[in-house]
Amino acid sequence: MSLGSVRFRLLGPVSVFAEQERVRLGGPKQRTVLAALLLSANRVVPEDQLIEAVWGETPPASARGQLQVRISELRKLLGRELIVRRSPGYLIEVRPGELDLEAFETAVTEGRAELSEDRPLEAAERFRAALALWTEEPLQGVEAFLAGRAIPALEERRTAALEELYDAELAAGRHAEVLGELRESVAAHPFRERLRGQLMLALHRSGRSGDALAVYAETERRFADELGIGPSAELVEVRRLVADGEREPVVSASGLPYGARSFTGRAGQLEQLGEQQATGTWIIHGTAGVGKTALAVHWARQVRARYPDGQLYVNLRGFDAERAPLTPEQALVSLLRALGVAPERIPSGVDAQEGLYRSLLADKRVLVLLDNAADGAQVLPLLPPSGTVVVTSRHRLSELVARTGARPLPLDVLPPEDSVSLLEGVLGPERVAAEPEAAWRLAELCGHLPLALRVAAANLTTRAKPRIADLVYELSRGDRLGAVTNAFDVSYEALPPQLRRLFRLLALVPGADFTAPVAAALAGEPLAEVRRRLERLAAAHLLEQEAIGRFHFHDLLRDYARDRLGAEEDAAERDAAWRRLLEFSLATGESAEDRFGRRGLRLPRDFDVFSEQALRFPDATAAAAWLDAEHGNLSALIRQAADRGPYPVAWYLADTARMMFLHRGMRAEWRDLATAVLAAAQRLGEGRVEALMQQSIGTVWIYLERRDQAIYHLVKAVDAHRASGWVEGQAAAINALGVAYQGAGQYGEAARQYEAAVELQRSLGNDMGEMMSLNNLGFVYRQLGRLDEAVRQLSRALRLATRAGSNWGKAAALVSLGYALRLRNEEQAAEKLLSEARELHREARDLYGEAYALSGLSLLRVDAGDFELGREYAVAALDLAERENNPETLAAALNALGRAEAALGGLADAQRHQVRAVEIARNWNSPFDLTEALIGLSVLRVRAGDHASGLAAGQEGLDLARQLGLRLLEARALLALASARESLGEAPLAGELYGEALAVCREIGLTALERRIQALLDRA
Repeated sequence: MSLGSVRFRLLGPVSVFAEQERVRLGGPKQRTVLAALLLSANRVVPEDQLIEAVWGETPPASARGQLQVRISELRKLLGRELIVRRSPGYLIEVRPGELDLEAFETAVTEGRAELSEDRPLEAAERFRAALALWTEEPLQGVEAFLAGRAIPALEERRTAALEELYDAELAAGRHAEVLGELRESVAAHPFRERLRGQLMLALHRSGRSGDALAVYAETERRFADELGIGPSAELVEVRRLVADGEREPVVSASGLPYGARSFTGRAGQLEQLGEQQATGTWIIHGTAGVGKTALAVHWARQVRARYPDGQLYVNLRGFDAERAPLTPEQALVSLLRALGVAPERIPSGVDAQEGLYRSLLADKRVLVLLDNAADGAQVLPLLPPSGTVVVTSRHRLSELVARTGARPLPLDVLPPEDSVSLLEGVLGPERVAAEPEAAWRLAELCGHLPLALRVAAANLTTRAKPRIADLVYELSRGDRLGAVTNAFDVSYEALPPQLRRLFRLLALVPGADFTAPVAAALAGEPLAEVRRRLERLAAAHLLEQEAIGRFHFHDLLRDYARDRLGAEEDAAERDAAWRRLLEFSLATGESAEDRFGRRGLRLPRDFDVFSEQALRFPDATAAAAWLDAEHGNLSALIRQAADRGPYPVAWYLADTARMMFLHRGMRAEWRDLATAVLAAAQRLGEGRVEALMQQSIGTVWIYLERRDQAIYHLVKAVDAHRASGWVEGQAAAINALGVAYQGAGQYGEAARQYEAAVELQRSLGNDMGEMMSLNNLGFVYRQLGRLDEAVRQLSRALRLATRAGSNWGKAAALVSLGYALRLRNEEQAAEKLLSEARELHREARDLYGEAYALSGLSLLRVDAGDFELGREYAVAALDLAERENNPETLAAALNALGRAEAALGGLADAQRHQVRAVEIARNWNSPFDLTEALIGLSVLRVRAGDHASGLAAGQEGLDLARQLGLRLLEARALLALASARESLGEAPLAGELYGEALAVCREIGLTALERRIQALLDRA
């Protein structure tokens, strides 16, 4: 027989397709002969080589005859003209595009060419197209000898292409986007150093240098343990680059979605967009399905070389029927994270976020694509100070035009000739030319809407006998006014039942997009099969794939899928799929939380949830990459689950998300989400959930420095915990309330709350909870000058942490205890404790704790007269504090550095550091840190001869210390003012101030400072 259109497949089960129908092949020996020929397509394969492929090194005597039988069978199946006899063997003739392995190599070659021409996004597309051909293990169904010889070589080619793909993605600035995939690739190929180096670079460029260095450390250990070697020179160099690299985010992100492969027409609009200068804003507006996003993305990808500082994309979700549009704050968070800003470094509030966004993009040549805008108010805060912005919307956004001078670009349906060109792009010019009238009629029936045309054309490509006229007939039977729906109906009905079911169920996903594991959980089917179905739905243009491994609906198709879901799935099946989705998300979230380590208060579980499809993470880095990619979808899922259940799974999911979001610094996002969950819990009378949400909202307000709001919500949380009878929750909420009072400068009230929390935790036998509250209590006692009590409480906290094996708790207690012992003049013990704390915090990569320990060590070294080492410690503390951007450790490090610089004679530098400490503490609204910084500044100003400002700073510090009850700082402020008065020759006033300071020191047991003041009085 002779086959028409034929396709050969080696990258999976060995198979042949003719006219899109699978050809029935024989057993393993026949498949082996075919595979051996195809592996050397268009080249002669000797008979001896074919025999060895089938029977290995010990063939039977009849092997040559049997080979000829297999060849004859293949010729009957495929046609005599395809397999020809050529001495000394046989040759199979394969035309371009017929063999998947050849298509793979072609795409890889094209990718390399694009990369060499500095077009990394195009290169990544080609490499992805190549790798998409590998759906399963290659050469399935062949004899063992050929499989053992050929599969490793094929796998090596695939892995090499994977590495080249990541080179392209990193060159394109898609660092955060490929983290999860890179992590999976490293797990699959643990000894590929190139992959490990790429993972390190992706982490580093995503603002996660510590995680990158952890990958190197794990590599070093594993290579030594399992291979007996160290990392290569190349990987060592990557480590050096990470360790010495930039700390600030680098604006080079490229987050543009994939463009439509068959984009056509719109020449006039593209020409207008091409007239855009270096800066300015376009608004592409038109009806749904008209191709606004396709035009914007197509143009953006054409001109991205003009914008070397980055191309950003965010879907503002302005017209989703079931989800609210993104707020400017949510959109800014998305943009800042795309620019490499770590979640914990993103400030709260639109104004602060907009300021950071604008500062990062100042004078940068960037392109920002804001898709699906609801109105101008949503867009205004997202406009960068330079570069080009393209906005798409169904509305004209006239207010944006008036306020910013944006240029409107209206978009109508395609002209008839462009509609036909689009069909030619999908179907091929020959097919359209064969049925020109039917093609024109098809375009008319689709209303010349690009979305409808693509869906209709994709339907034709899947048919065994694709006639445009047949499709026209089917469409003509529908509602002529519903062009889009008609196209969807025909394509949907052409799908196999299992694809229709998956398409319907995906309408349940409330987030912006979804991955194959999410889809598999919904369907309750194997991941590999669902992944193939997603690819088929994307090929049919019923789904879109705009990023790596992530799929989404066009708004109109989502609405259509919802209609089909309601019409074809009964309530029981919808509820079952929804529950599977929640259980998948919960089980995956708990896996991530396990990797993050420290667990706080947890909502009691009535049962454990298991999901067969749940993801498992090898380490915290992989878990963080998943959460960074999925947090928006999790938020949408939790909001809907809080309203519709099922309970208590919905509450468990919210609880798990609470811990993850706060761990990753997504505080403002969690505050908004927790508010929605709180409303649902109050409506349903779920007291424990209500209490936990109030508590978490209060905790977020502490981080966001809004102490009044924090105290309000935490008081509510304590009451709700008490009413629900959850004592463990009550103790944790009281501890958090103490933190809020402490931040507000109400140290006495903070101490009372911590004392109550300690008693409750002790009554519960909760050593870890008691340890945390004791640490906090000891810290406040030290601030209040109650040093003996501070040492007593912190010593117990240290014993509890040591007994529980909690290095984190031990390190926290050691730091506070070290500071307290310094104030009691026990310098050697203090230095030992702070040094041990520094090492523990460093091992845990806890920048906050390590910075605090270093600042304390600096103070001790300066006390001892070792000014140079004191300065080194302070500089190291400042470096860590700046990396974390934590105002508390910044102020402490600057105070220490100012003191060390002054001791070394660098008075100007010392004052500069001290002024910065005052500014940070004042802006952060931290009374203790502000008082301490003002006292330090007072001393330096006086030493520099600026007595007026020195006295003003000292008096402000004294007033604050007395107002807040900070006896320790009160003594230091009095001493600073006394020294200032003495230098001005005002001995009587100085003596009075020295006397007051001495009385405070004796009252609170500050022996070292007491001796110093007594010496000054004796000298006077």
